[in-house]
Amino acid sequence: MNDETKRVTIAEIAKMAGVSSATVSYVLSGRTDVKVAEQTRERILHLCEQYHYKKGARRERAAGKKQVTIDDIAKEAGVSTATVSYIINDRQDVKISDETRKKVLQICNLRQYAPSPVARLLAGNKNNLIGICFNRSFSPTGRNDAVFSLLCRLQQCLREKNYHTLLLPPVQDDKIAVQENIDGILCIDLSERQFYTLKESYFVPIVAIDMTVQDTLFFKVYDNCSALIACAKEKLHTDRLVFVTGEYNNRSYMNKWKRALADDTLLTVHSAADLAPGIKKCGDAAFLFNSTRLAALALPYIDARRAAAVCTDPQELPPAPEMARIDLPDSRKAACAVQMLQNAIGRKETEPHTCKLSPLI
Repeated sequence: MNDETKRVTIAEIAKMAGVSSATVSYVLSGRTDVKVAEQTRERILHLCEQYHYKKGARRERAAGKKQVTIDDIAKEAGVSTATVSYIINDRQDVKISDETRKKVLQICNLRQYAPSPVARLLAGNKNNLIGICFNRSFSPTGRNDAVFSLLCRLQQCLREKNYHTLLLPPVQDDKIAVQENIDGILCIDLSERQFYTLKESYFVPIVAIDMTVQDTLFFKVYDNCSALIACAKEKLHTDRLVFVTGEYNNRSYMNKWKRALADDTLLTVHSAADLAPGIKKCGDAAFLFNSTRLAALALPYIDARRAAAVCTDPQELPPAPEMARIDLPDSRKAACAVQMLQNAIGRKETEPHTCKLSPLI
């Protein structure tokens, strides 16, 4: 079905919503002097968005005129759709060069593009609903436990701020099922490709957790890799160590760990079968484990006195009493991420966009 046949008239929207055409017109015009139930207003707006309704659809259909989309503008300007959205909505709080702003606005003018009034109305509605996007792993040595522990803390923190949460389906390559009505997104350890798909599909604030992204428009929260390594060396009284971790999906974040380790060793574990051979190759080295689960699996092969484990909860203990602990509380990471998301939703763009968390002393 082509784009033209998808378009509906105001009368058709009214029929599907079970209201009069006048009511639909009042809602789309943002009439606050007319009493329309909030539930009815929401139903009309989402029907309009679902069926791509815009004013004058009947006239355009008759003329056979192809509508210019935000994707067309972005492609011609050589920028992302998010950037176009920021410019046409006059987001002065977002850092975009004057040259880019002028270029996008000029193309919009030449192509006679104007944002949908439905999209504008939807953008103004706050639902106190936050989406959380993450990958699922089923390997005992993977980061599944760490991700779900952080997920619980995020949900708890959001509840305290009167937000509801929705777990978004994983991003599969370039495909994504877009969820309506969310005010913002917290994403945990996505690959660069997954994050690109996510940000190009949603025009809401996004905070990246346990990952790094190149786009300076987005807020980021992750561990201070260098501080963590330094803390472990101090506790273990060593100048060299082996950092043992499950693999992160975000390659740039993995590279950040590699740079922080410098002359130290990174042991990335993909399965339980990898752990023992990898540990044994390192001889009597000092070890830092990125989780207590990994430390417990490695315990038969190491000297616990020369090892430390990252603990993300005050009640969490290393698998051996003589093993050192390094505290990186998930509760602190969650609180920081949620605060950043609130800053983004509130358009507080002067607030710091990056938060690097060091171990508690």
